[in-house]
Order: sequence, then structure tokens, then C-alpha cells
Amino acid sequence: FDTKFVPIILMMVISGWVILFLRWSFLLKNQSIIIPIRQNFLIYLAGFALAISPLKSGELLKSELLKNKFEISRTKTIPIIVMERFYDIIGTVFVAVIIGIFFLGMAFLPIILGVAFLTLGIFTIIYTKSVFNFLVSKFFRFKFLERFKEPLENSQDIFRKSSSPKLIFVSTGLTVLWRFIEGIGIYFVLLGFGIDVIEYLALISIYSTSIIIGAASMLPAGIGITEGSFSGLLSLLGIEISFALALAVVIRLFTLWFGVAVG
Repeated sequence: FDTKFVPIILMMVISGWVILFLRWSFLLKNQSIIIPIRQNFLIYLAGFALAISPLKSGELLKSELLKNKFEISRTKTIPIIVMERFYDIIGTVFVAVIIGIFFLGMAFLPIILGVAFLTLGIFTIIYTKSVFNFLVSKFFRFKFLERFKEPLENSQDIFRKSSSPKLIFVSTGLTVLWRFIEGIGIYFVLLGFGIDVIEYLALISIYSTSIIIGAASMLPAGIGITEGSFSGLLSLLGIEISFALALAVVIRLFTLWFGVAVG
């Protein structure tokens, strides 16, 4: 691996964090929550420490920090964190579907459609109170998450307010921008290994698809599933499977574990 690409890879990853922080700040402002930028950014980064939890549920730590430091009710902040995950999925699916169809061809259509239906299912869960509360009760049965259960169950109105047309457009747009910036870093990882046969846009779609598949597994950060699906999709484009798996591991070192370490 050519280490001369490491600085630009890290720069792209960190630039992506800035985009996600802007989205977080926008969602907070929508609920009339105003926090000094420096402290807000540090709280946001702290959430990365538990990003390896299933569906990044560990980022609920941000809600606890906001309550302890600024006396902001968890009922107001937990839905925002959940909506972050929702917009992660919506934006990532958009990248996977739109770019995938145009640049990867119809061979990838079953995977892409599966990802799209998964997103529709998540949207239905958020807007159907009975289904939402049932899943909350199941997911939050773990003792360390119990204190977040009641605030989440009582936050349906905030969910709806956080998914207005304007917020959907802006938040999804920022998520797509994040994926494109992150994709530049991933592209340079491949260049570091001397691989330049995969188009940038095709690479973004493949990575986005693997992220969604990993999230659907409900494993912490989709570990194993994301890497396996990414390497499998790369192999369809002519990359030897064992080498593709090594690429996936290195990419996740930058896109996942670097953030966990910073958090």
C-alpha cells in the first residue's frame, strides 16, 4: 500500500464528518436546540466511540451528554439521533440505486431493489405508531438501553417534524454529499493498492450497497457482512476475492475504525 495517499484519504473522511455534523446541527435547530458549535462538535464526535453498535444505537450517548451538559430532554434528542440513521439509509440507498442502475447495469438490480424495499420498510416503521412501539420494546430490552426506551416511545411528533419535506431534502442531500466525499477517500485507497480499473461512481454504489446490507444484518457496524458483501461485489468486477476482502478491511479501517478511535 502506497502511504502517500493516507493524508488525502483521512482528509476526505474528516470532511465527510463535517458534512454529517452540519446535518446534525440542522436537525437540532429544527427542534429549537441551539448549542455552542465547539461543544456541539465534540459531543458529535464522542458519538463515534460507540458507532460499532447495531444500527449505531450507541450514538444515543449523544443524547445522554446533551442532557447532562445542557439539560436537554432525551425525548427531544433521541428521535433526532434515530432520524440521523434514517437519513443515513435514505441517502445511501439513493446513491446505491441511482448510480448502481446507470453504472453497474441490470445485473445488480435485485440487490439494489432489495435495498430500496428495506428503506421503504424503515419509513413505514417510523410513521406507524403501533409497529414503531412494538419494535422499540423489542430493541430496547437490553438493560443498558432501557433508559432510552420511554423517551423514544413518546417522541412520535418529533419524528414527524424531523421528516418534513424540507428536512428530507436537505438531510438526504447532505448524506449523499457525505457518501460522495467518502467515496473519494475509498477511491484513493484502491489507488494506493494500484487499482484503477473501477470507476469512481461504480465504487461508490458498490460501497453504499454493502453498507446497507451490513446494516440490515443488525450486527455491530455490520462487521463481517459489510466487508464480505463489498468484496463479493468487487469480485463481480474482476477483482480476486481474497484481495477484494483485504481492500474491504483497509477501507473500513479508515471509514469506521478511525472514527471509533477519535470518538
